[in-house]
Amino acid sequence: MKWIRVFLFLSICSASLLAQTGGGNTFEFLNLTSSARVLALGNVLVNTLDDDVNLAQQLPSLNHVGMNHQLSLNYTNYYAGIRFGSMVYGLPNDKLGNISLGIQYLNYGDFDRTDAYGNSLGEFNAGEYALYTSATLYKRSGFRFGSSIKGVYSNLESYDSYGLLADLSATYEYKERRVLASLLVKNIGFQFKTYAGKSEPMPFEVMVGVSSRLQHAPFRWSVTWSHLEKWDLSYIDPEESSLDLITNEEVQVQSKTRDKILSHLHLGGEFLLGKSFNIRMGYNFRRRQELAMDVYKHNVGMSWGFGVKVRKFQLDYARAFYHAIGPMHTFSIISNAAKFKRK
Repeated sequence: MKWIRVFLFLSICSASLLAQTGGGNTFEFLNLTSSARVLALGNVLVNTLDDDVNLAQQLPSLNHVGMNHQLSLNYTNYYAGIRFGSMVYGLPNDKLGNISLGIQYLNYGDFDRTDAYGNSLGEFNAGEYALYTSATLYKRSGFRFGSSIKGVYSNLESYDSYGLLADLSATYEYKERRVLASLLVKNIGFQFKTYAGKSEPMPFEVMVGVSSRLQHAPFRWSVTWSHLEKWDLSYIDPEESSLDLITNEEVQVQSKTRDKILSHLHLGGEFLLGKSFNIRMGYNFRRRQELAMDVYKHNVGMSWGFGVKVRKFQLDYARAFYHAIGPMHTFSIISNAAKFKRK
């Protein structure tokens, strides 16, 4: 009960400040996906109780004993030389079953420091880091509740900030229908040290996801609705307008209701081709709406990848298209550290 009280206390304390949808938030790197499996599936909530410890980083309520001693290393060759990745480990616990411990980082690299006249004054770097722990705190009759606590540090040249955030998730397993559904409330928290004396909003988000494995086919589908805390996620450029041919007046561009609905939707599917090989694909509508070019949309919003088991290792790869300039590549390696102990 001591662990449960600690998790609940920190979760409630960090819930003192909610926030807005992206664009004006700090610690936005917390919304980046480091798992190749999740990224290949279009950033859906993957509702399944398998041994992938990365899923506990996404949904704390999925922590279970099958993740004990599972170690995952994740890396993404992000754009413009930015380095992004994470490490997750499943720690056994007698009362909670499994506690996932992890670190996530985003290194922006080195920059040239100059004065107002362009004279070189040396270099500086920037990066953001998060340490987190998560666990399932309550389990009963197919219902699971979990929480994660994240300590965040951000350094941008001579400015730095510290924060404390929490995720809360609830998962229900409908075994007769082979369906799992989850509610996730992300990034509830606050800064306890700000960059320049002014508090900034957190990247708060509410998500709902449903996953199901077909009974007579080796396929699992996942559907997720993101940013349920805000209906309209569209951005309208105030400089973008059209001319009314009748009144000759400027008319501001308006988002279509269809686009507002689809901007919340993520789709993903896994072909489970045996115990050692899976193929994955996903589609993220909002990513395509916001990042695709008008004249050259290419495959923006789409993603695909695969997972293969080789002896003691699970190797995952994802190729996700964020922009027409080219895709991102993400790699994950998962293994059970206990299997390497000498007998």
